[in-house]
Amino acid sequence: MIQRISGIWEKGLRLAPLWLLGLLFLSLLAFIGLAEDVYEREGFFFDGPILAFLHTQQNSLWNAIALALTQSASAPAVVGLTLLVLLWAYGRRLAWPLFALGLGGSVLLNLASKLFFARTRPHLFPQLTPEHDYSFPSGHTMASLTLVLALYGLLAPRFPQAARWVLALGLPWAFLVGLSRLYLQVHYPSDVLAGWALSFLWVVGLWYRWAVGQRG
Repeated sequence: MIQRISGIWEKGLRLAPLWLLGLLFLSLLAFIGLAEDVYEREGFFFDGPILAFLHTQQNSLWNAIALALTQSASAPAVVGLTLLVLLWAYGRRLAWPLFALGLGGSVLLNLASKLFFARTRPHLFPQLTPEHDYSFPSGHTMASLTLVLALYGLLAPRFPQAARWVLALGLPWAFLVGLSRLYLQVHYPSDVLAGWALSFLWVVGLWYRWAVGQRG
C-alpha cells in the first residue's frame, strides 16, 4: 500500500515540483512579512478599511450566516470530524498518521504563534461574538484550511475524484470561514492571511516532504 501511494506521489512530484515549491516559498514569505510587522507592533494599511467596510454590511441575515460559518470551524466541529476521518482512514489503511500530524501540528503552531506574538483582538467595532484570547494568526482560519488540505492529501493517492471534490467544496468553505472572522470583527485581515499562509506552508510542506522521503 505504501509503495502504491509513494508511486503516485512520485509521479506528481515529477510533474509539478517547481510550482509547488514556488507556492510554499511564497507562503513562507507572506507569513514572515506579516509576522515581522505584528512582532514590531506595526499596523497594516488594509486592516482598518476592510473591517470598516464589513461593519457597514452587517444585518441579521449576514450575522446568522457568519456565526454559522464560524461554528462550522470551531474546535468541537473540527475535532469531531477529524476523529471520524482518522477512524475511517485507519480502517482503509490510508496515511492516517500524516493526517493526524497535519491537524495536530497546525493546532500547536497556532497556539505557539498566538502566545509568541500576543496580538490583541481588534476593537475598532463591536464584536458580534466576543473573543478574549490572542489574535494572530486566526485559529478558525487555520483549522478550516488545514482540514481541507490534509483531507485532500489523505484521499488523493487512492481516491483522486473524492480528493478533487474536497478541494472544490472545501476551499470556498475555508475562504468563507476566514471572511466570517472578519465580518464578526474578531480578527484583523492580516490575522486571516497569516493563518492561510501558515496552514498551507505546514500541511503541503509536510506531505511534500513525506513524498520526497519516500522517493529517496
